Amino acid sequence: MADYATIPIFPLQIVVFPGEMVPLRIFEERYKKMFADVRAARERGEVLQVGIILGEGSEMLAEVGCTVVLEEVLEEHEDGRLNIITLGARRFRIEQVAGDKSYLEAWVEYVDDEEEAIDRVLQTRVLAGYQRLLELVEEESGAEVEGGDAENAFQIAQAVAVDLGGKQRLLAMTTENMRLEMLGEYFERLLPTLEERRAERLRVHSNGHSKGS
Repeated sequence: MADYATIPIFPLQIVVFPGEMVPLRIFEERYKKMFADVRAARERGEVLQVGIILGEGSEMLAEVGCTVVLEEVLEEHEDGRLNIITLGARRFRIEQVAGDKSYLEAWVEYVDDEEEAIDRVLQTRVLAGYQRLLELVEEESGAEVEGGDAENAFQIAQAVAVDLGGKQRLLAMTTENMRLEMLGEYFERLLPTLEERRAERLRVHSNGHSKGS
C-alpha cells in the first residue's frame, strides 16, 4: 500500500541515507522558518520530517531523497541560526511540489525496499572488500579508520568515497542486493589500484630487494 505525505523539502549538495547522522547549519531565513515549524510540531507531540534531496538553492536535481528528523539542537543564536544534528529516516520520491510557503514543500511517496532474500554470498564478498579497503587505507595513512562495524550497503556507502551520483543511485535502489552489487563493482575497480600502490610502496621501502637478499 502506497504511503504518501506532504513534507518540507531542503535541497542540498549531499545525499543522505536512512540511519545516517547529519549535522546541519541553518542560516537562511526560509530554513530558519522550516525548522521553527519542525520544533513547533515537536512541542505539539508530532514529528515533522524534513526531506533532504540532492539540489541547490530551490532547484532539485533528483527525484528520490531521504527525510531527516531533528535529533538535537547544538547551538541556537539570537537571530535564529541553528547548529543541529538530524538523523536520516525514510526515503521518498517527489510526486508534486507545493509553493505556498517560504520554503519548498512537496507531496511525496515514501520508498521502501521490495521483499527479497539477501544474497549472502554477495554480502560476504562486499563486506570482505570493504574490510580490505579499510586495511589498505589504515596502512597507508597510519591512522585508524572509523566505520569498520558497517553491516549494510547504506552504512558501507557512508564510509567510503562513493561520489554523489553513485550515492544517489544507491539511494534510489529498492533492494539490498542491487546496492550490494553496485558496491561490489566499486570495490572491484578500486581495490586493485590500492593494492598496486601498496606493492609499490613496499618496493620503494625495500629499495627493490627482498628481505632475504
